[in-house]
Amino acid sequence: MVERSRIFGGRCVWLAVMAVVVWVGVAAQAPVPMERPAINPGLGPKPPAVLRHTPSESWRTFWDACAAGQFVLAAHLLDLAEVEDAEQRRVGAEVSEKLYTLLRRLKVNDALVGRQLSEAESGVGSGTEAVSVFRFDSAGTSGELWFRRTLDQKTGETAWLFPRQNVSNAAVWYRLLVQGEQLAGADTLNSGLGPAPPLVHRNSPRASYNGFMDAALRGEFGEAAHYLDLEDTEPSAQPTRGVLLARRLMMVLLRTKVVVPDALSGEAFGVPEEGVPEDREVLAEIKADGRMVPLTMRLRQDPQLGNVWTFAPETVGYIDFLYGVYGYGWIGDYLPGTLLSVTFAGLQLWQWLAILLGLGAGWALAKVLERVMIAIGRVIARRTRTKWDDELVRVFDGPLGLVMWGLLLRPVSFWLSLTPTAEIIILRGAQIFSLVGIGWLLFRIVDIVGSHMVRPGMSGSPVGASFTTIMGRFLKALVVVIVLLGGLSAMGVEVTGFLAGLGIGGLAVAFAAQKTIENLFGAVSIAADRPFQLGDYVDVDGVEGTVEDMGLRSVRIRTMKRTLVTIPNALAAGAKITNFSVRDRMLYNPVLGLAATTSTSQLALVIDEIKRLLIADPRIFPDTIRVRFRGFGPSSKDVAVVAWVLTTDWHTYTGVAEELNFQILDIVQRAGTGFAFPTQTVFHAPADAPDPAVAAAAEAEASRRRQQGDWTLPEPSDSLRQRLRPRDPHDLAPED
Repeated sequence: MVERSRIFGGRCVWLAVMAVVVWVGVAAQAPVPMERPAINPGLGPKPPAVLRHTPSESWRTFWDACAAGQFVLAAHLLDLAEVEDAEQRRVGAEVSEKLYTLLRRLKVNDALVGRQLSEAESGVGSGTEAVSVFRFDSAGTSGELWFRRTLDQKTGETAWLFPRQNVSNAAVWYRLLVQGEQLAGADTLNSGLGPAPPLVHRNSPRASYNGFMDAALRGEFGEAAHYLDLEDTEPSAQPTRGVLLARRLMMVLLRTKVVVPDALSGEAFGVPEEGVPEDREVLAEIKADGRMVPLTMRLRQDPQLGNVWTFAPETVGYIDFLYGVYGYGWIGDYLPGTLLSVTFAGLQLWQWLAILLGLGAGWALAKVLERVMIAIGRVIARRTRTKWDDELVRVFDGPLGLVMWGLLLRPVSFWLSLTPTAEIIILRGAQIFSLVGIGWLLFRIVDIVGSHMVRPGMSGSPVGASFTTIMGRFLKALVVVIVLLGGLSAMGVEVTGFLAGLGIGGLAVAFAAQKTIENLFGAVSIAADRPFQLGDYVDVDGVEGTVEDMGLRSVRIRTMKRTLVTIPNALAAGAKITNFSVRDRMLYNPVLGLAATTSTSQLALVIDEIKRLLIADPRIFPDTIRVRFRGFGPSSKDVAVVAWVLTTDWHTYTGVAEELNFQILDIVQRAGTGFAFPTQTVFHAPADAPDPAVAAAAEAEASRRRQQGDWTLPEPSDSLRQRLRPRDPHDLAPED
């Protein structure tokens, strides 16, 4: 039982596999409708009167519209995919009118065709994608009109349309059967060349153009001559003349690149065009000497070969003129056949040799131009006093030649008439040369700028030096990334996705390293603003001490307690910074609280004596000495002293301040008064009065100075200043 179950399960698996295989095979062989991005966009939106969901609806709509003379409306039943959007309205109406006239000439019964199509629609649901409308064979011309199911990818509509083959054939059928005009025969085409080789394929404009270029690029100009209509050339001269014309036309086509092979019609009768006869097809137009020259192909018919497309006689007649504008003169006419027949990677041997010659000549010319431009730059730089411009001229030696080499390759590639692929490769190589030259130049400029920023004068700013080094490396890395991305873009690699990924990755890194980046920018701010240097005594948000180290992440300060405080650069850059080391002098600002019992004369004498002391001291800045009775304290009479000691050294300042303090103390004692203390005294008995003799002496001295003008209150006189300090005190000021 187990064995039977296993066998049954295996059979089921194999049956399922076979069913899938059969379904896939049927699906692969099922016909699919013709797909268009949009059906006839040049005609505008489909009118409501146009019904084309079934073959019979399309036939009835086409016939009724044409019978009413509404040929533009009937054009909605044609597949005009090979017609330019701007021409679809006019060409569609013309083709509709010719088809209707042809059907009337062939005496088509429209009702009978409608019934046959209705009967055929029963098979449409089973996957039929094309339905025959009408077959004819008249006056030696046969053909068939049919509808093909076409899908509009934009709207999703499925429409039954006359296919592009019918659109292409309509003009020729009309000419043959309605107008009675025959096409030129191919039996007399190029009789002097003999029969066309089997490799010559000329059944459509696209096939004929591709066949001509393939034979010419292989150096088989005799074969390529069969694609030219040489009816204006004597048969005896056609072999030599045809070879020369084929060679020249190839070079003109390569040089101008006006023809896009994929845009040419692959239909046997071409594509209808305004103002162009039915047996002509315009490939492109070439501008030469201010006028437009059309490149035209001509259709001939042969009973055995069928339709034969060749370059029309009028185009062949313009070849010499076009070659005179875009050719290479005698060089192109007499290049050895080996140089034209041997090809590698789509390029002929002469083109490879010319590329090598162009690379060498371009490099030599670029170096000559570089030397001339640098010599001119040196002459200009010598006339200036600065040195940076001389160094800037030197950095261009080398990179400038590479950039100019890349620029010179562009005209070289145009002159060589390369194939589109080869020209793209040369132009991309030229872009890469220019990008590498620009990157090399930027590298040197970064080095020059960095060397000028890191000067001996920046020895006290290691942040600036470190930042300059790091920033130089960052800029060089950025240049490398930009050159690489530019090179990839020049090579045709899409870098948009890479840049988007780089942006997302950079955003993630920025979030992860937010504090580090903040500190780095803080270092940039400190290096640019330079609020302090190594060895400066500073106060950074309450942290007071000497700057001992400055890095890309933090600043280290040694405090008076000999502790080392580390402050992140982001905080230091935004903090309130007091730099004591940049002072040109130091403030001496004691406040003297004299005893409340000090008399007015004693107070005035003390102020006078202190002013005399400060004026006479050469270590005090003389212009801003202030000694004032500031006011009354809780238990004192306060005198404020404002003066600046001419030193920036803290140790020297404290020595001067100490000496001044002793002298002021002596002045207060000699005035017979003293310093008050913030205490309260309760008198149970009368306090001892000051020494009457000392107080009387102070009163007498104050009176004498007032009377003799020897008094510093409110300000000393100039004579008193000169007597107290006989020499210029500014001479004693320390140098900056």
